[in-house]
Amino acid sequence: MPQTTSRRLATVETIAEIAAIPGADAIVRARIRGWDVVVKLGEFQAGDPCVYFEVDSMLDVEDARFAFLAPRGVRTDVDGRKGHVLRTVKLRGQYSQGLALPQSSFPELANANPGDDVTEALDVVKWDPPLPAELVGQVRGTRPSWIPATDEERIQNLAAILACPADWVATEKIDGTSMTVYVDPEAGIEGVCSRNLDLLPADSSTLWRLAREHDVHTRLAQTFPGSRAVLQGEVFGAGIQGNPLKLRVQQFAAFTLRVEGREVPRGDWPDWVTELSVPVRAELSFPATVDQALADVDGLKSVVARDRPAEGVVWRAADRASVELPDGKVVRASFKVISNRFLLKHQDSA
Repeated sequence: MPQTTSRRLATVETIAEIAAIPGADAIVRARIRGWDVVVKLGEFQAGDPCVYFEVDSMLDVEDARFAFLAPRGVRTDVDGRKGHVLRTVKLRGQYSQGLALPQSSFPELANANPGDDVTEALDVVKWDPPLPAELVGQVRGTRPSWIPATDEERIQNLAAILACPADWVATEKIDGTSMTVYVDPEAGIEGVCSRNLDLLPADSSTLWRLAREHDVHTRLAQTFPGSRAVLQGEVFGAGIQGNPLKLRVQQFAAFTLRVEGREVPRGDWPDWVTELSVPVRAELSFPATVDQALADVDGLKSVVARDRPAEGVVWRAADRASVELPDGKVVRASFKVISNRFLLKHQDSA
């Protein structure tokens, strides 16, 4: 089945800053939005246009412009596509995330402007690691179109949100796989989805088993009678994405509740959803800058498995579902901050 994504994986951008890397004479650090990318010395100057490809982008190495990436590794995704997947790396002590190439290398983008999303134009897709058969079971179809994907925006793409007042709550970001449980009274369907697929009920499916263990369908139907209701969260533990927390069992933790298409703020959740939710990290203060947000999660320990590193945090407003940025744009009142240190070791699902 073809992959769909709303994530802006490839965009036309302007190099905001070029800075030296201590001890390096052939490479420098480029700042693009909130991202740091290592580039060749002299390849860019501040103010230059570029095409920026985010981490998790899978680039077709048959395209001559990406062929240099092939020796670094090629993967095959669930749809049979092959390409190189961009990951977080560390060069001469400098984190580098994503890839920047001169806009002049892409004549098809000659008329594109800074900020333009060129993901489809360049046929870039997001890498999603294949799921084990026991997690999925049998497929009914693709995730219903009225249910949004679970992806959170990274703080590097949303620095302006740090200026938005709200009742911000930090919750632990757990490295696992996406799970959506929904009820659709009009269609008479109780469903469970992975990130992109709607799954048929099956005892062999880990996602269905966890939904039943927590009685999520019944609870959604009773709490929101007659309404389309959706609970989304993360499944993690034994056999899932390398199990970085080294847990012996599989668990589900909720992070988003939607009723009739409207996201319900965390502060308005019923008690049973709060009890199922991802852990709150109350010791963290709301960051003032992107650099502070990243520093706060660097080396952060998980509260799920206290001797293991945490993937990061998701900041979410408890009192509202959206906020207005200083430029007037309205966005979801949430964003994720992933630990760069964690990414160097565990990158398949972050």
